Amino acid sequence: MFYIDFIADYGLISGQDDLAFSEVDRRLCEEFSKLDLDFPMIKNLSVHPFNTVETGFVVAQLAQNSRLGKNHIVYHNTAPRKDELSARENNAGEFLAVCELENGVRVIGVYGGFSFSLLNHPVYRVKCAAEGSQFRSRDVFPPCVASLAQHAGKPLTDWELLGELVENLPNIPENTILGIDGYGNLKTNIKIDSSIQFVEINGIEKNISVGKGIFDIEDGSLILAPGSSGWQNNKFCEICLRGGSASKLFNTPKPGEKVILK
Repeated sequence: MFYIDFIADYGLISGQDDLAFSEVDRRLCEEFSKLDLDFPMIKNLSVHPFNTVETGFVVAQLAQNSRLGKNHIVYHNTAPRKDELSARENNAGEFLAVCELENGVRVIGVYGGFSFSLLNHPVYRVKCAAEGSQFRSRDVFPPCVASLAQHAGKPLTDWELLGELVENLPNIPENTILGIDGYGNLKTNIKIDSSIQFVEINGIEKNISVGKGIFDIEDGSLILAPGSSGWQNNKFCEICLRGGSASKLFNTPKPGEKVILK
């Protein structure tokens, strides 16, 4: 049984389940069946439209912390098509790429912006068309995902669809919001510094404490501290309003926005 986390920029604006997820899920099952593989267990997760910072954070959080090994694939599709701003022929977009982590999890998805930036492992092109449909995650990419599953347990370098190594992956800028959880906590890549006294987001400046945990302050106070996200020795810090929503306090910023430290 394969477990697939499918991350895409569908449905978050409307707040409703998006038909696109069901269409991709069905197509994945069809492709697995063609290869005599059991239907995968699929979990869908939305990110903000075109937001590759949030995609990169979610992809890395799920893949780096997985204990499912070779039975786990993280499939993602956030394709802003910003690599080429002129008119594009046949709905062409960013290419498909793949990465294998030390825990055996394989990540496959569109190489757009910062989607692979937090994995810290070699990323390769996939020998797959980058055009042919507006909806490539349904119409073009699923056979590659199924092929990757069929190849589980074998060296990635032996996979027939593996292309050339991708050079010079972009780094997410420092002091950036990576994600926002349901409590309104802002997950960031800020490095802890006890001299920080104020933060500014969306033009709104607030006094903030720095602590070792997000509950190191009294209710109603704002704190910067290591939170629940990250892996191994890489723990991300969060900006939290205890008993409230830091996101609402700063007028609902989006992942990718800058935090100014003072």
